Amino acid sequence: MDLEKDIHEIKLRQMGGEVEVIRGIMHYVRFDIGGTIVKYVYHINKKGKYFLQRQAPYPLNAGTYESEQDVIDIIRHDLAQMKNAKKSKKFDKFIEMNKNLSNMMRKFEDLYLYYNVPSVQMEKIEKTIQQLGNLIFETKDISERVYFEKDPESL
Repeated sequence: MDLEKDIHEIKLRQMGGEVEVIRGIMHYVRFDIGGTIVKYVYHINKKGKYFLQRQAPYPLNAGTYESEQDVIDIIRHDLAQMKNAKKSKKFDKFIEMNKNLSNMMRKFEDLYLYYNVPSVQMEKIEKTIQQLGNLIFETKDISERVYFEKDPESL
């Protein structure tokens, strides 16, 4: 088992990552893509599954996977997508918008945890979220696809 873990850490380092392992169950991985820092954390849960999160440049729960090799494969695709997206003149704006969306989710959570929100306001928020979702699908339909190594998971 230790040899297998060492092999996975070596693979991440060969991809250009800096790897820090805490007690054999928590892994921090950091990459520098042309000045943009991309950070991941993954850990092994009680069921022996691997839970992966991207922490930077913006937070994203990537999911739960069966093996450490699955995690490495997801990181490999994610890095390739980030490298490709970094070529765009809109990359910094894309990162900023993702951070704003993450902050918006936290504000929304505070709203319903701390306040008794009137139904009318909830309906307005729900309608706005639906409109944003529709805009995302509309934009996908009129945009050129640029990454083909893996299909989108939510579009």
